[in-house]
Amino acid sequence: MYKPKLRPHLLIDSSIHEQVVVSGFTYRVIHDFYHAALTVSWRKFIFFYVFIFLFINLIFAIFYSILPHEISNSGGRFIDAFFLSVQTMSTVGYGSISPNGDFANIVSSIEITFGIIVNALSTGLIFARFAKPMSKIIFAHHAVISCNNNAQSLDIRMANGRKTVLLDVNIEVFLCSLQKDAQDRIYRKIDRLPLIQSNIPIFQITFEVNHIIDEHSPLYRYNMQELLEKHSEIAIKITGLDEGTGQMIYCYHVYNFKKIPENYQFQELHYRKNNNTLFIDMKNFNIIEKIS
Repeated sequence: MYKPKLRPHLLIDSSIHEQVVVSGFTYRVIHDFYHAALTVSWRKFIFFYVFIFLFINLIFAIFYSILPHEISNSGGRFIDAFFLSVQTMSTVGYGSISPNGDFANIVSSIEITFGIIVNALSTGLIFARFAKPMSKIIFAHHAVISCNNNAQSLDIRMANGRKTVLLDVNIEVFLCSLQKDAQDRIYRKIDRLPLIQSNIPIFQITFEVNHIIDEHSPLYRYNMQELLEKHSEIAIKITGLDEGTGQMIYCYHVYNFKKIPENYQFQELHYRKNNNTLFIDMKNFNIIEKIS
């Protein structure tokens, strides 16, 4: 079986959903700038921050270069106007290049005011991105439908990717599938799947979520082919309290039924205890095996 590396869950993970393209609806980043700045990747965030910083300084450098003789210690070069803008916006002010005239001082005053706002916003956004709670919960690559003692169950394995424990963890599992109503209209039906244990007082290392597939289960009505035809998915929603930060964490993960094989089970994890220390080997975390 495929054995991927263990990786923490990300709140935004395009690999767990089919790509969805929406038409007839306009989303403008400028109207939801804060949310976009928090949810974009770090690579894009840094790129746009550098781009905006350079663009703003280029604009102010153009204004400074209108009267280049009002920039002291400058030979009238555009690069000197650009460096003056950078030093003014960052409030460094080395003194080697400075405004020397009414027009240049007016432009620098406007830029200082603008720079205070930009620096405050960028500082707040960077702090908010670092302070944003993340679950660091690891999900196995597959969920499985196992059969033991003539009882079928949906099994989902997960692990805590942090050294600190999670407290009062609540787990909810749903079956999401496309259905047709009496008017032959397609809608998304969501059924809750009751779990053997949906609350974990202390989540330290690993846990396996189990849902019994009996006559009361929404999964009991369908076979695997029907679930695939209905584009069905298993969605897991988790909430809990991070002991280390004192923040509530929110996490979700989705399995489509191509990653939920029947008559399989997870391989056992190997445990070893030495004095008061428990050693757990996670090499088999993603490994599943067919039930003979």
